[in-house]
Amino acid sequence: MPDRVFHGSKLRDWRVIKRLSQADLAANLNVKTNTVYRWENQLAIPPQERLPAIAAVVGAELDELFPRLEPPNLADLRCDAGMRQSDTARYTNTASPMPIRAAEQGKRALSDEAVTALAAAYNVTRAQLLAAQRRSFGHDVPAVKPAKKTSSAQAVNTIAEKIKYLQTEIYGGTEPSDADLASSGNRKSGRSLLTEDLVRGLRVGTLPTAPDYVLDALALAFDVPPVFFRSSDPEIDRLVVSARAVRSQFTVMAARGGEREISQEARDQLREFISETMAEILGSDADDVP
Repeated sequence: MPDRVFHGSKLRDWRVIKRLSQADLAANLNVKTNTVYRWENQLAIPPQERLPAIAAVVGAELDELFPRLEPPNLADLRCDAGMRQSDTARYTNTASPMPIRAAEQGKRALSDEAVTALAAAYNVTRAQLLAAQRRSFGHDVPAVKPAKKTSSAQAVNTIAEKIKYLQTEIYGGTEPSDADLASSGNRKSGRSLLTEDLVRGLRVGTLPTAPDYVLDALALAFDVPPVFFRSSDPEIDRLVVSARAVRSQFTVMAARGGEREISQEARDQLREFISETMAEILGSDADDVP
């Protein structure tokens, strides 16, 4: 199975940013402190089904902290849901996890009822689960992504709506904590402009407005340009979010060395295409785009 990439040093960095000790992390995960020590020093690797809980405790996205190099199979989807095989029996109405084990090993396909139940349990679509099952049976199936449901005519005008938009489109429904956003924005702006309470107020809408310098720091925290929080143009919102999503994908590729898989000719063509596209969108001012 294409396991997620685990680097102990990366886990340690996220733990330190979250201001957790090894003992704190161990307590949250119900493991021994020595276990966390061994993980961080690459002396042991956590079971794949533990990775979602680890990422949640340190406030990281699963794909960012533990990227996957290939589309998931059935076992991957189960692990991403934080489940062991023994946890799945209740979803297949059986006394044992044998149906799951057989499907994950590519021996016997799941029943239609089990597909529906497991898709809900794993928080994926039926199409994604069926594609993962075909991979478990040795078929080369491209990743299946659910269709976006964002209305092209609907603008996101308030700060809270814009944060929710980023949460849905970039972070897949789970954004960094308010404390992490405040810390990131202050670090990147070089000034203490954000607090956890301030970010929370902007996120939930109890603070409907904020000075431009606060919005600029918030934009830095989310790694988007300031225009995203200052503009009410839905086209700008979509352009920013689309560009941010592309960059996130290339960040994952770089983390696994994916950029070396792209030939120089292909990279030159991509660079030229991006440059011409940005020039067409923004006009002559984009002539400098590399």
